[in-house]
Amino acid sequence: MTRDDEPAIEVEVLAIDGAAPPPPGNANGTPDALYQDESDAAASHTRAHWQSWPGQVRTLHPLWWPVLMVGGCILLALFLTLGLCVAILFTVYRIVRGFLRALFG
Repeated sequence: MTRDDEPAIEVEVLAIDGAAPPPPGNANGTPDALYQDESDAAASHTRAHWQSWPGQVRTLHPLWWPVLMVGGCILLALFLTLGLCVAILFTVYRIVRGFLRALFG
């Protein structure tokens, strides 16, 4: 239970990470400058770094294409090899089962 003269949020933050929160005036810009409406013609703020992430998700750096192609080929080879092994084991099982049925059936 907190007293009326101490804010509960400040107490919880100090208890979690052990450091005092930064002073409110040390931000990169004022809240008005950071959160201006984009339709405002006078808004001259630059976009925050996180605001460009959706566009970066749609584009892939060209150096990643060879990595993806080689990795895809390796995965395809592994899946085909695994499928071939399963098919061979199934065929051997069917041959042994038919042989045993012919002997004891």
